[in-house]
Amino acid sequence: MKSPSSSAGITKPWMEFILTEYECKKDPRTAVTVLSHTVKSATKPGESFNAELILLDIKANVGCEGAEDASMEREYNLIVKFLTEDPLSTELIKRCGYHIKELKMYSEVIQELNQFQATHAGGQYPLNLPEFIYGKCTDKEYVLVMQNIKVLGFETNPKREGLDFEHAKVAVNHIARLHAVSYAYDKTHNFLEKFPCFQFSTAISAFFKPVVWASLANCITFLKSKKTYQDMVQKLERGRTTLPVKFAALWDDQSRHRFLCLTHGDFWNSNLMYKHSNTEGGEQVIESLKLIDWQIAQWNNPVFDLHYLLNTSTSFELRRNHAEEILRHYHTIFIEATNKMGTPVSNWNYEQFKAEFERTSLVGFLMGMCLIQGTLSKAGENINHAGSKCCTGTCCHPCKVVVDKVKTCFAKMVVSLAFKPSSSYIMQASIKRVLSPIGQELVEGSNEVLNGRLLDLLLEADEKGVLDVLSL
Repeated sequence: MKSPSSSAGITKPWMEFILTEYECKKDPRTAVTVLSHTVKSATKPGESFNAELILLDIKANVGCEGAEDASMEREYNLIVKFLTEDPLSTELIKRCGYHIKELKMYSEVIQELNQFQATHAGGQYPLNLPEFIYGKCTDKEYVLVMQNIKVLGFETNPKREGLDFEHAKVAVNHIARLHAVSYAYDKTHNFLEKFPCFQFSTAISAFFKPVVWASLANCITFLKSKKTYQDMVQKLERGRTTLPVKFAALWDDQSRHRFLCLTHGDFWNSNLMYKHSNTEGGEQVIESLKLIDWQIAQWNNPVFDLHYLLNTSTSFELRRNHAEEILRHYHTIFIEATNKMGTPVSNWNYEQFKAEFERTSLVGFLMGMCLIQGTLSKAGENINHAGSKCCTGTCCHPCKVVVDKVKTCFAKMVVSLAFKPSSSYIMQASIKRVLSPIGQELVEGSNEVLNGRLLDLLLEADEKGVLDVLSL
């Protein structure tokens, strides 16, 4: 059955089709009849630039064909993910293969890895995602349907608060499992041969470089307005021309990495969903965690996930007081898991792991610098416009079709241009213009959380000598 391309296309027959397919995995005789349903957006305007996320709640009769008296009413709470209607974002997603990766993670990869760790480690290192319901990916169709785990009590930690020590420790425990299980699996099954879409690609860094450049320009504007950080300003200004080269050397040159495995790629606060419970004494404890949003997953250096989490989702105080403990906890879980599965990693004691983490610290700083600006700024929320509404009415449908085709052609041209080295200056100027409102917000100082977190990250990087590396 043809899949809808947006929430507006969801129909009763399609819902019955996907739910019947889902239930038939457990009992081939199952038939699902939808009784009622509600559809509403899962995100606020500006929260998601690369997808349309929908909450789909369904009440249905589930029974066996030819046995009406055996049917029972059941409720399904689902998240439906479509590609964004913005042509530029859609073209970028397709160019990088983000949509294929996420569907593969839910439909095949996690199941395969969990079966492997269950066999080789007795199920000690499970990888937890929302349950996969249905998915389809072709040249013209894309939809991913998964369990809505919010109704089960899972929630994300507020991004403006960041993670405390206990939540960060649980997060690195889970990412250590992913790294260890995928590493062990690859030793006997060749992960990339089975799942080639996760092959490392420079496409991510190619688009990330101008974002780094523009975010760095915002930092310089911000620090100049303070008039007390001229030494840092000079270091950042000297490093602007060499930054793309240094970033690429650390990110793209996989021959320099100690070893590789499956990485999440977007491992930060808003992609971690925790479930809490209360003890008899009334104390709230973390019961479980599920990881979401796997579009940027790829075969890469595992320390990048740790950099991403620490620099985007924790405070300077937490990193200063607990970073060492968090890293040791990660390393312990990783070593225990790989040993348990019969694939110990040679020359990877804690000191060697820490040396690799420090070698790539520039990447961690740059990731944090960009994501803090993009996620904590109010201006950043306004950058993701839903597009013009002048052609949304039924009477304008013919016009809309023409406009959409023009937008799609233009998007293909722009994205193609973005990945050409000769276009780097144009891309830098364009993205700088898009992100400049964030720089203005930093100067105005009205967003204390944004200003505080970014300034802490800059000061920490300077204290550790990371900014000196930029200016060399």
